[in-house]
Amino acid sequence: MSAEPVQYPQAPKRCGAKTRGARGGRPCRTWAMPNGKCRMHGGKSGGPTGPANGAWRGGKYSRAGKELITGLHQMRRDGEALLAVSLDAHGLSRKLPKSLRRRTHIRRARAEAKAAAKAKEPK
Repeated sequence: MSAEPVQYPQAPKRCGAKTRGARGGRPCRTWAMPNGKCRMHGGKSGGPTGPANGAWRGGKYSRAGKELITGLHQMRRDGEALLAVSLDAHGLSRKLPKSLRRRTHIRRARAEAKAAAKAKEPK
């Protein structure tokens, strides 16, 4: 009793993918699906993307989620730099925590503000 492979009317040809193991590189003999491969060699590969997939967990690692996180990080850096520059302008630079004073983007913003103030001074 041999099981006949399932036939798909849209794809009258065979799969043709190279097999491994005992058959050693011969073409697969299963009927192909519309994309040219059988169900075992990629004809039904992949599932739905995004929230329709059962493994979806909120989209933190999706393209949109990564762009959102990047934007939020940039907003935080800009806010910290603005805080540092405004505290410097009012003579309160010591109120800025040491951990923030060491950060590169804050040092850069403070140096640019100092250079801009120096350029505005009349000679």
